[in-house]
Amino acid sequence: MPEVADSQGSSKGRFNRAASLAQWVSVVASIAFVAWILSTRADDLRAALSLDLRLFVLISLSAIGTFIVNGVELQVLAGKFGNKIVFKDAVLLGLMVTTLNYLPMKAGTVINGLIMRSRHKVRLMDFAALVAGSSVIHLWVGAVAAGGFLLAEAREPVLAGGLLVVPSVVVLALVIWGRRRDAGRFDDHGRRMVRLVNRAVDGMGVIFGDLRLLALEIAINAVLVMLASARMALGFSALSLDVPFGSAVVATALAVIAARLSVIPGGLGFKESGAALGSSAAGVQPTLGLAASVIDRAVTLVWLILLGVPATYYLLRVTGIHLSLSGQVFASSEGED
Repeated sequence: MPEVADSQGSSKGRFNRAASLAQWVSVVASIAFVAWILSTRADDLRAALSLDLRLFVLISLSAIGTFIVNGVELQVLAGKFGNKIVFKDAVLLGLMVTTLNYLPMKAGTVINGLIMRSRHKVRLMDFAALVAGSSVIHLWVGAVAAGGFLLAEAREPVLAGGLLVVPSVVVLALVIWGRRRDAGRFDDHGRRMVRLVNRAVDGMGVIFGDLRLLALEIAINAVLVMLASARMALGFSALSLDVPFGSAVVATALAVIAARLSVIPGGLGFKESGAALGSSAAGVQPTLGLAASVIDRAVTLVWLILLGVPATYYLLRVTGIHLSLSGQVFASSEGED
């Protein structure tokens, strides 16, 4: 067996080196993108540094509202797996995730899974299903909102149709599958990885097979999209632009889709590019959509520093979990069979 162990160790070492390289490449790319924005859009971005108090307060309230609603969603989804989380802890976890996801490879999400396992007894594969299900619903709600506004304003009919139809078909298929799935099919499989993946898939089935939970998730994510859209609209106001709220929704939705599908820390560059694309589709100059998105990020970062960093420090201290564990998810799932 030593040869097998050496082979597994060698494969794990290569994976860790590749992951480390990907992290550094993503960090360099993110820094380069931010530097490009600062050097080419200086005039527009000065608005982010000279917001009047009213706009700063309104954007801040929307950002803090998002942190709170994220906590509510975490409570709802964890409760579906039989684990009750105190609201304060749920909000702190949401703040920590958003803060640490500015580190490479979604470190905040990974650490959240480890804390949920050690502190709240949520198995890692259930947590993986929770995150995946939440992401799918969030992307769907954002896409449908953008498609609906584009259709109402008779803009970009092909894009509008795609945003409305394609994600809806995917979600409908997941609902049908979730209600008809054969749960536990591979619980006794000989390979541990198959059993773990099967548990995560079953968890997705639990989420999409419960219509009441699905309706609640749609409502929660609709609130999240509207809060983010409000920040985008206020960002446009900071640039002295009178942009219809529907256009802000389109820009926000495409920013959300781009950010969720990226592995770049904090979605840097992807979120802003998505906002630029969405703004263009809504009839707003793309660079102004990008600038409005950066204003949103700048104000949100202020509150992540003021609230997210202390929340992260508190949770890591009370749980004894260290950031270095973010690369050891599967190793931490030992004993979950």
